[in-house]
Amino acid sequence: MPSERVLVCGAGPAGSILAYWLARNDFQVVVIERSRSEQKAGQGIEIEEPALTVVKAMGVLDKLQEKKTGEKGFKLEDAQARSYGVLDAGDGISPTGALELMRGDLTEVLYHAANELANVAYRFETTLHSIRQTPEKAIVDLENRNTKAITSEEFDLVVGADGVGSRTRQLVMGSPEKLGCFKRVGAFVAYFSIPKQDRDWPYSRVCHFPGRRIVWTRPTGKEYGSSKVTSVAFIKLSDDIPSLRRANAAGERRKQKEAFADIYSGLGWETPRILEGMMETDNFYSDELVQVKLPKWSENRVALVGDAAWAPSPFTGEGNQLAIIGAWVLAQELSRNRNVTAFEMYEKRFRSYVEECQVIPLRGYAPYLLNPQTSLGIWILRTIYSIAVGLVNFVAWTKVTKMFPERENFAHPAFDLQMKKVP
Repeated sequence: MPSERVLVCGAGPAGSILAYWLARNDFQVVVIERSRSEQKAGQGIEIEEPALTVVKAMGVLDKLQEKKTGEKGFKLEDAQARSYGVLDAGDGISPTGALELMRGDLTEVLYHAANELANVAYRFETTLHSIRQTPEKAIVDLENRNTKAITSEEFDLVVGADGVGSRTRQLVMGSPEKLGCFKRVGAFVAYFSIPKQDRDWPYSRVCHFPGRRIVWTRPTGKEYGSSKVTSVAFIKLSDDIPSLRRANAAGERRKQKEAFADIYSGLGWETPRILEGMMETDNFYSDELVQVKLPKWSENRVALVGDAAWAPSPFTGEGNQLAIIGAWVLAQELSRNRNVTAFEMYEKRFRSYVEECQVIPLRGYAPYLLNPQTSLGIWILRTIYSIAVGLVNFVAWTKVTKMFPERENFAHPAFDLQMKKVP
């Protein structure tokens, strides 16, 4: 009996993890991706439990360890580059995790793990043009972005792992406007890379500016000299920036850059050098942050996973975790049912966990407290941070934590993967 054929739209972490585990369970998997190759750009991310168990089970942890950025901790600085203290990596409250990676490196490792399996085929520069569903099959038209040629193929199941702006979701369920599935969180972001300088190593550094503006730099190489670029994030809290919203809607990268240049012009710290690098870089992404909230994650033979289904926004710190765990759960349920019943079981099992993880701390006000509007607010934040760093260092010096039992899953909610223990 021939194996079930599954189309996965999107070669990001969720798409490749899903492809890997489906192939391990004898599905025939085709992964389409609109870009030319596996996505090597992106921002810094971390993998912690329970998502870490999934990648351990794939046998790729050693390869991911080799790709670590080597970021040793986090520093908060002012416009004169004065530090308010260092939080070391993995100390419990530091933004720097023990396994810190660039998203592109994670994507590359996961792609190679899935692509090594004989029943997985990747097709790059390919997009989903249309989809029709029958009681037995999903009939899709796939378009090659180079030749514009359209081919029609049949699949038993289709999964959209194609991000916040999911083409799969739009074709099957309707536009975001029709669905009302985008919940704005009041922030605009840009992620990009610039040429590295010595002071960019080995800590990630943040500087606040009045008007709820953050600049965040992060090292990208495991060892000093192993990378020629520094990762940068601009985070601007605002309900509406018309110039950015227009540029984002049109996908006009130059206008996106110009809008951020206007917002951050005239500021101190590293900002002049960062703006110059931003205007020259090709590795640039900008968008308005939203959460995706849908009444259901599937429609007949088509399901969604990752940001396409439930984007939590970076303010929760759960996006990468949910993508990895969600792909595992979906693959596991498909291996148990091998039909559309799996989609119901997947959502029944995972939805409440997603909704818990989508909650932005302090009833949604945490981003505003951590990105003050005024100079006074920034001074208060830096003072609190400095005190917190002192307390953390004092506790580490006294080794008082050894008096207490170790706690697992401290940073992220616990979830039962229903997996045998992985060494």
